[in-house]
Amino acid sequence: MNKAHGITKENLLASLPAVLANDENMAALASAVAEVLAARVDEIGRVSIYAQIDKLPNELLDMLAYDFKVDWWDANYTLEEKRQTLKDSWNVHRRLGTKAAVVMAISAIYPDTQVSEWWEYGGDPYHFKLLIDATYENVDPAQHQRVLDRVACYKNLRSVLDEVEYYDAGGSATQYFGAAFLGCEIVGGATAVKY
Repeated sequence: MNKAHGITKENLLASLPAVLANDENMAALASAVAEVLAARVDEIGRVSIYAQIDKLPNELLDMLAYDFKVDWWDANYTLEEKRQTLKDSWNVHRRLGTKAAVVMAISAIYPDTQVSEWWEYGGDPYHFKLLIDATYENVDPAQHQRVLDRVACYKNLRSVLDEVEYYDAGGSATQYFGAAFLGCEIVGGATAVKY
């Protein structure tokens, strides 16, 4: 960045309103603050947290989730799941209670998640199903509970989750171990979890 447009003492003082620049005390204060700010330009990049989420350590991600009020946060998420959840948290907060929020939230764990609304499968009004592509993922009780916890945070309060269907989209033969433990029913190569 060149000096004409950079963060320099002179440029900072040039933006001081005339009414303050004409006051001797305000001008002295502005000069002192501008000098300190201009000397710390190299530190600006360090406070750019959102742009550096993919570089932040695990412990700092946990702290940021608390600070940003990511209520659905789980300290046991993998590092990649934590990063994706934190990146999506602002959009999820804006869309809480919508289909988009549910899809976005579950997609941090299972990228190809879909929501099937009640009218799409002939269910009761305000009911829905989750369709989760688990082709390259293991489905176990812990993962399944994480899905349920997230849905509870994101869905509209009146909406009811009928089932979660895990399916194999034709990749490697995913083993749905733990299906019996979860009380699942195997349907056409997919695991449909009943509630």
